[in-house]
Amino acid sequence: MSAGALVTELRERAAAGPLVVVGVGSGLSARGACEGGADLLACYSTATHRVAGLPSALAFLPYGDANEHTLHALPEVVAASSRPVVAGLGAHDPRRRLDRLVAQAAELGAEGVTNEPFVGMYDGDLRAQIEAAGLGFEREVALVEAAVSLGLVALGWAWNAGEARRMAAAGAQIVGAMLGVTAGGAAGSEPATGLDAGIELLREIVEAARSERADVLCLIHGGPLNEPGPVAHALARTGAEGYVAGSTAERVPAIRGIADAVRAFKRARVPMEP
Repeated sequence: MSAGALVTELRERAAAGPLVVVGVGSGLSARGACEGGADLLACYSTATHRVAGLPSALAFLPYGDANEHTLHALPEVVAASSRPVVAGLGAHDPRRRLDRLVAQAAELGAEGVTNEPFVGMYDGDLRAQIEAAGLGFEREVALVEAAVSLGLVALGWAWNAGEARRMAAAGAQIVGAMLGVTAGGAAGSEPATGLDAGIELLREIVEAARSERADVLCLIHGGPLNEPGPVAHALARTGAEGYVAGSTAERVPAIRGIADAVRAFKRARVPMEP
């Protein structure tokens, strides 16, 4: 499917109800997401960590190659999917040419690219040093430009209004408004806080992206958006077309579902004969 056709289809789907994009790290997760009605899938290194039972935060520490994780899982995810898949690629590795990295993802079946992992996870002196080395946010913009030039869909994540405008100007057909790590941890049990403040930031990001290009699709993710209720509230107040689910549609339901199944078998008893 061409990028234009996919974006048109997503826009039509959004007119019928909110888009749900699901980040997955395995074929099993991909199959479940598609059976649940996911509109688009994303395969990235954070998800490959969580399906291995590891903290997603490990994807942002120096213990592996984020792009190798994605490229290894991508064929399995594509094979199990009935929906298009975008590949989360790390733009910050100076040893990789971005055009070749994007082309490699496309050869493995990705119909789009997203800038994940993102430098927005870092702040302070570390962020300043990454930016000073020329390996920061502008490399993510260049990744989006490379994807668009190859005829792929680009989902550009933004952490503030300025980044949203840059992503839209670079040609990203979809801009993701990011609130950071999703509240709730591995068990999803912690309460969501800061929803109102988060919504204000999401609204700023969405409005900035659309001020640059009116036809851009906008998605929201992270922070207190860890249950359908807060997500619906945020969608209504920001005007975004949809939500990106990560742990909320992969880690949390998997742990809960498997645990419930095992408990049910533990409770099984053979009826005693009279």
